[in-house]
Amino acid sequence: MANFELNGKYIKNPSKFSIERYNVTTMQRLANASMAGDLIAKKLKFYFTYDAISAYELEKILEAVWYTNELFVPLKYLYNGISNTTIVYVGSIPSDLHNAAPESNWIWKNVTFNLIER
Repeated sequence: MANFELNGKYIKNPSKFSIERYNVTTMQRLANASMAGDLIAKKLKFYFTYDAISAYELEKILEAVWYTNELFVPLKYLYNGISNTTIVYVGSIPSDLHNAAPESNWIWKNVTFNLIER
């Protein structure tokens, strides 16, 4: 069972998944060298790593976030056992070709990408 639905497409569970939590602020240094600012939002960044993935599974990911003309897409995911949905955009998607079989059974390795919460 896939734990991730990206732009309406279930994608393969990654070999490694991590979440970065961060604050969006207006922090600035004042004339007396102290810091001041406001908290604007709390955001998440989702990191996906695939040690190896078939061309078919990689194409599903690319169709969801790269081939589309949409900048922002929905991501459904489990967080501590609870289903959540957020809107994200994609960073770069590097990959290394591992095996290029003539029958289209290509295998890609070291596929990594992150999804940044809008």
